[in-house]
Amino acid sequence: MTKVTLDDKQYDRKDLTDEQNSIVDVLNTGTSTIALLEHMIQCVNAVQKAKSHDLKRLLEGDTKDD
Repeated sequence: MTKVTLDDKQYDRKDLTDEQNSIVDVLNTGTSTIALLEHMIQCVNAVQKAKSHDLKRLLEGDTKDD
């Protein structure tokens, strides 16, 4: 069964109550959501950087694509 680690102590999920397992599920969802949001931020930052580069190139009169 899956182990849960909290404050360096491991718990077996099969030994947890339904309420405790429900909380673990919420925590897992939160962790997954944070990872997704961080990925989305990285994607937006990449687009921002690329578009800033494009704008700078066009403002400097270079109309050819890289």
